[in-house]
Formats: sequence, structure tokens, C-alpha cells
Amino acid sequence: MEKNFESYLEKVEKILKPMPISERVDILLEIESEIQEMEMEGKSEEEIKKRLGDPKELARAYLQEALIKDSSFSLKKVGSLIAFYSVAGSIWLFVLPITSVLAGSLILCGALVPIAGLIKFSAYLAGIDLPWVGMQIGTYQMSAPWFLPYSILFGVILYFLGRFSWKLTLRLIQGIKNRKIDLQN
Repeated sequence: MEKNFESYLEKVEKILKPMPISERVDILLEIESEIQEMEMEGKSEEEIKKRLGDPKELARAYLQEALIKDSSFSLKKVGSLIAFYSVAGSIWLFVLPITSVLAGSLILCGALVPIAGLIKFSAYLAGIDLPWVGMQIGTYQMSAPWFLPYSILFGVILYFLGRFSWKLTLRLIQGIKNRKIDLQN
């Protein structure tokens, strides 16, 4: 087995620390067996990693499954629950609001920046100077004819960054939904 897979297994083991050693070893042997099986099938390292997924996600899935199967009370189980939900919950607590607010803001700015360019250019054609609209770097203020194409370019870039952030938000929500369904089953 390659060194990359050893680091992959180490990452999985690190997250599975709250579990009993015997269960942890069984899980690691199972994953190692899957890796060896896929190597014998001739799959590349990238294909194997893609199929296994992120080591943290894989470990959390095993941890989740173990927590659901065992209905008895123990301090170790409470520790496992705290570890799992604190890591998963804190990620979603901070990441999801940031991506959703960022998406809306970037899409709105993507629409407003070209409008500002059109206003500046229209005012320029009418002979009116709007010094508060435009782009200024140091003491250099971009002229209205140059500001219009740059504002359109920046607007498109901001819009697509907003769309990317929105798609990321939707993927995060879908991931939360899938985990909730997994927990209920």
C-alpha cells in the first residue's frame, strides 16, 4: 500500500479516537482491505481516493454508524457524540451563514456595479462629472469611458462568484439533509 494511503488511514484513525480500539482496528482493516481490493482491480490512486471520499467524512460516517448501533449509555459514547457533533455542528454553524450571505451580496454587487458604470458613462455623455461614482486607486481616478467596460467585467466576475457561493451553500444544505436522513435510519 502506498504512503498516501497510510496518511489517509492515519487521518481516519485520528477522528475515530473516541471509539474502542477493537472497533477502530476493525474499521481501519476494512478500509485497508477495500483499498487493496481496488488496487488489485487496477484502479489508480485518484480513483481509489475518489471512491473512498474525504477521510474525515468517511471516519465521521463510521463514527455516526457506531453511535447509532450502540444504544447503551457510557461516558465514552457521550464523548463520541460530543466530538462528532461539535466538529460537524461548528463547521455548519460558521460556514453556512457565511456562504449564503456572501452569495446574495456578490450577486447583488454583480448587478449594481455595471449599473454604476452605466450611470457614470451616461453622466459623462451629458457633461456631468460624478466623482463619487467610479474607481479610484490612490490619486488616479479612472475615466468614465474606461470605467464602463471595467464595471461590466467586475460585475460579471462578482455575479459568477456569487453563483458559485450559492451553489456551495446548496451543497452544504444537501449534505446536512443527507446526514439527518442517515441519522434517522
